[in-house]
Amino acid sequence: MNVNHGKWFGITASALLLTGMLAGCSDNKDTGDQPTASPETSTPAPKGDPVTLKVEVFDRGNAPAGAGPVDNNFWTQWIQKNFGDPNNIKLEFVPVPRNQEVAKLNVLMATGDAPDIVFAYDLNTVNNYVKSGGLTDVGSLIDQYGPNLKKFLGTEVLSYGLFTGKQYSIPAKRTLQYTQSSYIRKDWLDKLGLPVPTTTEQFYNAMKAFKEKDPGNTGGKVIPFGFSALGGSGINTPIVLASSFVEKLSEEDFYALSTTRPVLELMKPGFKNGVQFLNKMNHEGLIDSDFALDKDGKTFEKNVANGLVGAFTAVAAHPTLMGPGNLFDTLKKNVPGAAYVAMDPFTNSEGKHPKNIYGPSGMHIMIPKASKRAVEAIKYLDWMSQQDVLFTLTNGIEGQHYTLENGYPKAITTDEAKQTFYNNVDIAIVVNGKDFGSLEKNIEATTLAFPDYKDIAKQSILNALADGYTEPRFERPIEAENKYNKTLVDKSQEAIVKSILAKPEEFSKIYDALSQEFLKLGGQAVIDERREAYKEMK
Repeated sequence: MNVNHGKWFGITASALLLTGMLAGCSDNKDTGDQPTASPETSTPAPKGDPVTLKVEVFDRGNAPAGAGPVDNNFWTQWIQKNFGDPNNIKLEFVPVPRNQEVAKLNVLMATGDAPDIVFAYDLNTVNNYVKSGGLTDVGSLIDQYGPNLKKFLGTEVLSYGLFTGKQYSIPAKRTLQYTQSSYIRKDWLDKLGLPVPTTTEQFYNAMKAFKEKDPGNTGGKVIPFGFSALGGSGINTPIVLASSFVEKLSEEDFYALSTTRPVLELMKPGFKNGVQFLNKMNHEGLIDSDFALDKDGKTFEKNVANGLVGAFTAVAAHPTLMGPGNLFDTLKKNVPGAAYVAMDPFTNSEGKHPKNIYGPSGMHIMIPKASKRAVEAIKYLDWMSQQDVLFTLTNGIEGQHYTLENGYPKAITTDEAKQTFYNNVDIAIVVNGKDFGSLEKNIEATTLAFPDYKDIAKQSILNALADGYTEPRFERPIEAENKYNKTLVDKSQEAIVKSILAKPEEFSKIYDALSQEFLKLGGQAVIDERREAYKEMK
């Protein structure tokens, strides 16, 4: 079977449509500061001393004044009242610094001090815990104690937590799978009489025109296509452009070569041509040759805000771009009349616009093998998966944290509201995002966060999902990835950066040499093991 980047997802494809409204529960509605608990949690507390359930919570260090610590605030108290007290369970939230999450969790797991509920986004970390026998198989527990959890997540999402046939993790449900979208200065296009690009050729022609005619009157400072360091903390990337050059892959090659950790994109046929295209753009002055020095993306952001960047690819509908007081607002103040629109120009040989998107699952929720509270942990996640409970945890309380606008909750942004709502994303761990029952509704609700940029936000999401593909998933850990990951990520980024900046006549020599180094440092071992794992599944 031949596939092009694996399984394609059109924007109207049923595979991207989310499941129906969250799993039903009580008819009780939120009232006042403390919504009524559902019937399942309102039964009298069992007699005897309460048991303690320890739950990890991210500490991002960004709590607003008066909010209280992440382990004792409005929402931890609300959870205790509505779940803990009725079930004779004392909730204890264990803070883990967000920027040190893996290192901290590794220590807690190694010493046996991990909370009863932990989580991680990094699949390699999860694989290591599976390999070491450090996790509880929760399959039968979900069947017995998690009917709401099972209904809310669904079979597809839960399958992402299967390892060697056992349910070692409970993946959170990702309600929107989009990642990257591209943007271009519409006022510059209008000034030059050019259309919004829909192909790579049109994009290149527009970049050449921006460079040669400088429609923004930058005095020669124009950066037609902007991006920052690969692997840095910026939100932008040139990889979507480069990846559009990848050639048609067999299903086996797709499984063998498709992973972003480490970056095996380097080995896909055609990707070299994409990097060479960026090399050509660099040689012609169409990108900023100092991009690799911009580790935090702040130089890129400054250039956008000052009206120097003609186009870029970045995270779709991102607060840095569209949130109040951020880049697009600053650009308007600095350059009256300046405006970006969303575009989707990078085409492959079949005329499609390939781009990597997230899978339907988010972070992995796990119960350590050492935990004595696995049943209580599943009951907690099951309670959280009920419609009323999850809606409240993700949106707050009507009148206090949100008002309804066209049927969707719109956040109240007063200081008082922020004090009690700031960490909800880290409390409602069974979901990544907010679920309103369908892809269209989820997109519409997301755009409410950008009232001044609703149209561009919506279009950027649609573009980011169009022809999107997800990475293939294996039923067992790929040991070589765990072993060589850091080395290969660094080497792949070095190869791409040096190849972009190489003299055109030296491009192939440099790209090929660094690609061979990549293979020798463990890349070939990863590819071979992924190919073997694919054959095992077949």
